Amino acid sequence: MVDANKFDEKANRIYEAYKEEWEKLYDKKIIAIDIDANDFASVGDSLRDVGLEARKKRPGHHFFVRRVGKNPVALRIRNRNHA
Repeated sequence: MVDANKFDEKANRIYEAYKEEWEKLYDKKIIAIDIDANDFASVGDSLRDVGLEARKKRPGHHFFVRRVGKNPVALRIRNRNHA
């Protein structure tokens, strides 16, 4: 299992690395950051759709889902088939 603090820290490092680009392209959109691949897996307007698309594209990966820009709402998503 992934340590929650390390998971959050890694997600924040990835976001910060791409922050300028992602905020220009995806401001106020929801984004699934792929912790295992160090990039994003999906982007959209619906938390449900973003999560489903990310898991479909990259089964077994861990995702951190947040809103791009100010006032992010964040979630950790783990594929149920991945230990």
